Amino acid sequence: MKRVLLGTLVILHALAHAASGVWLAAEGPVWLVTVMWGVAMLGYLAAGFGTLRVPLLRRWWKQTMVVATIASIVLFLTYLHPLGLLGSVFDLVLLLVVFEGAQAFIDEDIAVVEAVGVRGLPHPWAHRAGWAIATLFLVYAAAVVVVRPLYLRWGTTRDERLMTLPGDDPSITARYRVDHAITIRAPADSVWPWLVQLGQDRGGFYSYSWLERMIGDKVTNADRIHPEWQQLQAGDTIYATQPGYLGADRFGWRVTSVVPNRALVLENWGAFVLQPVDSGTTRLIIRTRGEGKPSVMGLVLGPVSVFVFEPAHFIMQAEMLRGIKERAERTSYRVARG
Repeated sequence: MKRVLLGTLVILHALAHAASGVWLAAEGPVWLVTVMWGVAMLGYLAAGFGTLRVPLLRRWWKQTMVVATIASIVLFLTYLHPLGLLGSVFDLVLLLVVFEGAQAFIDEDIAVVEAVGVRGLPHPWAHRAGWAIATLFLVYAAAVVVVRPLYLRWGTTRDERLMTLPGDDPSITARYRVDHAITIRAPADSVWPWLVQLGQDRGGFYSYSWLERMIGDKVTNADRIHPEWQQLQAGDTIYATQPGYLGADRFGWRVTSVVPNRALVLENWGAFVLQPVDSGTTRLIIRTRGEGKPSVMGLVLGPVSVFVFEPAHFIMQAEMLRGIKERAERTSYRVARG
């Protein structure tokens, strides 16, 4: 039981590091933060699963624990926030607890498993299933760590990520950043009508509506421009769901700014910006910015954000950009041909 409790604690400590990937995104050298974050989180996961006797990982749990602790301390030293300093202290305490009080019985338990094999354990099928789930999650977490820097800036250039766009608040340090973009072979005034009619009760979101309908969100994507949906102003709401969805109030994003043929800014989503390249080409940039301040709630929600929300959001938003591109280019082509 002690081994299980300790392994669970190490795994929870690993998941708590998910939030630091958001908090520290704009602090120190980006490469250093990304590498140390990944090593710390994956190292603690591997060490925790190793103490729970997952094959391969159980032979290296002590080494991965040490490497994860070093990476975690380096990570938090790049941003001297009280939560970060508290985390570094916890890193050292956890390491001391493991090596001073728990190492012997963990190694002894692992030695028994190595000797008798999984068939010698009670409920071997349950152990196999648990170990398989742990291994798959570790592989998924590693994939997220490697790919995340790419899908947080998908389609954008370095200059686009650095430029000031409508919706940027100069009064805050935006530690959380997501930039997506696509090139559309159509002028900005051909793209804008599709953008301005976003909404569950309007033109939809031009993404995977079948996925949205699978979770009960009644979204239908428009394939033509609707004149009745072309009026939008600051203070309006672009709704994501129908009334009464999941028994809650209707969810949506408040429009904070509208610059016709140029920018649409939505609170808690970001800025949709049309950047003309030439008379017949436009860059559509979607920028999300947030302070990313360290908080206790962030520790709790960090794993959900990093491992669930961000990948899902990227999949849906990338398809939305492609959907707008296809519709705008088709409309522009028809207009050009008369």
